[in-house]
Amino acid sequence: MAKKNLSCIWGFIFTILAFALMFFAAILQGHAQSVTRQGNTFIQDSSKTRKVKDTPTLTKYTYKTSDGKTYPIYMSSTGKCFIIRTSSKTGKQYKQYLPEVTKALSK
Repeated sequence: MAKKNLSCIWGFIFTILAFALMFFAAILQGHAQSVTRQGNTFIQDSSKTRKVKDTPTLTKYTYKTSDGKTYPIYMSSTGKCFIIRTSSKTGKQYKQYLPEVTKALSK
């Protein structure tokens, strides 16, 4: 009777380990990336690659702020207009999006 219970326990352990192994294999397969080789260059075929940021396009328009400063207007690859300002506190540049200009230019 003890041998029967022992073989049942080992069967149960084996089943649990088999399911765990299949689970981890499925997870790893989901993150796999396919790579092809063309000469000395390797090309990643996965759709999960990072997208390269598009450079904004400088328009012929300018934007004058309430304090009298004039900035050139840029247009992003998605068609949104913005200016590049510099923070007076930190000195870092940031984008200020202009939804009203985007609406006016899209008409």
